[in-house]
Amino acid sequence: MSSNFCSKPVDVSKFGVIYAGAQKNVGPSGVTIVIIRNDLIGKAQVTTPLMLDYKIHAENKSLYNTPPCFAIYMCGLVFEDLLDQGGLKEKEKKNVHKAKILYDAIDESNGFYRCPVEKAVRSLMNVPFTLEKSELEGEFIKQAAAENMVQLKGHRSVGGVRASIYNAMPLAGVEKL
Repeated sequence: MSSNFCSKPVDVSKFGVIYAGAQKNVGPSGVTIVIIRNDLIGKAQVTTPLMLDYKIHAENKSLYNTPPCFAIYMCGLVFEDLLDQGGLKEKEKKNVHKAKILYDAIDESNGFYRCPVEKAVRSLMNVPFTLEKSELEGEFIKQAAAENMVQLKGHRSVGGVRASIYNAMPLAGVEKL
């Protein structure tokens, strides 16, 4: 998990291992959160590096190596804020609302904007879209930047425009876009 981690409730019992790059919604770049089912601990292959053998971490209460204190502190602040906002159920409601605003604007644009993702599998965190005429995308990104809306250029492998609306993106930012 990465983009969607802590954006909505997840039944962790349905997974053996959750390996989450937490830099999108939880903490600074480089933070990884691992949730592993107890019955899988101690099942590492002989060739598994020690740092990836979760038995070592479990036996040492996640303190096998020097923990990144600042990153953990920042994650703690984010978790406190999530709780103050009502938890993951409330965060999911906010994220659904933000995504709906953008997807509705795209879907109701009579083809001027187009989302290449089927409605049933659209992300709440990343809203990709293209413009009716691809030559307008550069101008769109330029004008958005003039309004302090940055980092909208689409992923290098697919192009277009991508609005990342992670937990920290306020509703006002989505409405402005």
